[in-house]
Amino acid sequence: MEVREPNARYLVKPAFKQTEVGVIPEDWISPSIKEIAANRPNAIVGGPFGSDLVSKDYVASGVPVIRGQNMAQHYVSGDFVFVSKQKAKFLQANTARTKDIVFTQRGTLGQISIVPGKPFLEYVVSQSQMKLTLNSEMADPEYVYQYFVSAGGQRQILDSAIQTGVPHTNLGILRSYRVPAPPTVVEQQAIAEALSDADALIESLEQLLTKKRQIKQGAMQELLTGQKRLPGFAGDWGKKRLEELADIRSGGTPSTLLPEFWDGDILWCTPTDITALNGYKYLGETSRKITSLGLIASSAEIVPAMSIVMTSRATIGECAINRVSLSTNQGFKNFVPFDEVDVEFLYYLLTTQKQDFIRLCGGSTFLEIGKAQLAAFEVNLPATKAEQTAIATVLSDLDAELAALEAKLTKARQLKQGMMQELLTGRIRLVQSKAEVISFPVHETKTEKPRAHNPQIEEAVMLGVLANAFGTEKNPLARVRRTKLLYLLHRHIEGRAEGYLKKAAGPYNPKTRYQGGERIAVKNAYVRPLHNGTWEGFVAGAKVAEAEAYFDKWYEPAVRTWLEQFRYMKTEELELLATVDMAVDDLRSASSLVTLDSVKEVIRSNPEWQAKLDRPIFSDDNIERAIIRCNTLFGEH
Repeated sequence: MEVREPNARYLVKPAFKQTEVGVIPEDWISPSIKEIAANRPNAIVGGPFGSDLVSKDYVASGVPVIRGQNMAQHYVSGDFVFVSKQKAKFLQANTARTKDIVFTQRGTLGQISIVPGKPFLEYVVSQSQMKLTLNSEMADPEYVYQYFVSAGGQRQILDSAIQTGVPHTNLGILRSYRVPAPPTVVEQQAIAEALSDADALIESLEQLLTKKRQIKQGAMQELLTGQKRLPGFAGDWGKKRLEELADIRSGGTPSTLLPEFWDGDILWCTPTDITALNGYKYLGETSRKITSLGLIASSAEIVPAMSIVMTSRATIGECAINRVSLSTNQGFKNFVPFDEVDVEFLYYLLTTQKQDFIRLCGGSTFLEIGKAQLAAFEVNLPATKAEQTAIATVLSDLDAELAALEAKLTKARQLKQGMMQELLTGRIRLVQSKAEVISFPVHETKTEKPRAHNPQIEEAVMLGVLANAFGTEKNPLARVRRTKLLYLLHRHIEGRAEGYLKKAAGPYNPKTRYQGGERIAVKNAYVRPLHNGTWEGFVAGAKVAEAEAYFDKWYEPAVRTWLEQFRYMKTEELELLATVDMAVDDLRSASSLVTLDSVKEVIRSNPEWQAKLDRPIFSDDNIERAIIRCNTLFGEH
């Protein structure tokens, strides 16, 4: 399943106004729930009075009761309790039907679900919920739902909650909620449809992930116990103690009072480094490091690369394969496999022993498993390393499938969040049209803003700000990335990006490198060059505060906040955005229509850019999304 592109393909960039729910287009409305509720009795109603619905009223079948546990999904669902039809008739004022919206009144505030059309015709709302029936001529239930599960809607619910005792809300507060919305139900439905498509993709990926995890769990149970053998392998498995499979090493902590023991070049792993992996198999970095003196002065030992580190205190049995040599604190027991043992197989085998390891801790209030206990612990395994490797390969392939699906799910959720931010605020408008292009009006050129300072000094200051915002010791800001960020920053500040050439990696300004900007930034200590072992880049220099002060003086302080939207974009995504924007700017300068085809033609016509169209990141869908993003970012320039 894929997220379908909305039928509406024409982008409208309207004027905006400030309202109680934020900035929205001039023609949008922001009615209260009271104003868009149906004009009928009990359109907004809570659950029954306490004694009118108690547990003794529940029966085996009948009319379902909506409780908090039934509101975990888009639609009311799950395991229901029931009341008789006679009881439901008595509680008819508290009844919810198809397309009604249900809010949690107390407990987990922020829960919201829609009443589905099947399998039940009606439901009774419990005492902890509130029901809303909308005026169908004014508001679409799916749109209202999407707004209230968005960040803005959730903030409105939580900010208005009564905090005395258990946080709760009431019908009066519900009536006062406001909903920013397009003026027509048709446009609301178009937005809701686009967001529902994204929900469908997310749900399908979640279901597929659950299925794949179950498959992997079953494979581990069969392959790691010998219940199922891979083709080509036979012979009995045998029991061995862990001390026969690996050299077991401990960890330690140098004195924190002696600075000469810390911030060296030896990675020093703590349980936090393992839990931060969220189940990922490999460890390649730690949050802290120690010196050789710290290693000697403590009980820490070097654990060679491609060994297994395992937590052994408080949190028991969390494992990772260290891809680089390191040391650990005393909350670990670490396994350096012998030559006849496959490290990946041993990793998977150890992860299945977690509950047995915990039982060895003997019920102590502070769980810890010792080296002697682990050394004597017996496991069952194949006689040959070849079979171990074959089993590990199957499980690693399953892990790779899971990782790919998790990445897709993360991207799908990010896409949904981005769509909500744009569509539910009117920054992108969906207008019903059969046009297959995204066309923009050609804007009059604005009067260019004067340069704040000497261009080279200005560039050095910008580099300092970017290095401080995006560069870290682990990931210094590489040239290929900072070039794109500089381009976008110039476009935002000045409405143009002067001196940028169409190069293979995207817009590139050689003057930054060869005519002073970088040199001045380094000389003034706005940035500091750093090589992380893989690439060289910039991190903040000792005088970066000076650069930031100049930046805030020359430009609006909000510009640094504006930059934050690019923090989690991949470099290739920045390349796509900058490349498409440069093409769009060329078209507008020539008073040409901006369409998918015209943007692709600009890219195709440049010898250094032609190859981009063969890359997945430059797919038609991605280029279209980039055109929309460019119009949002720079449409008035």
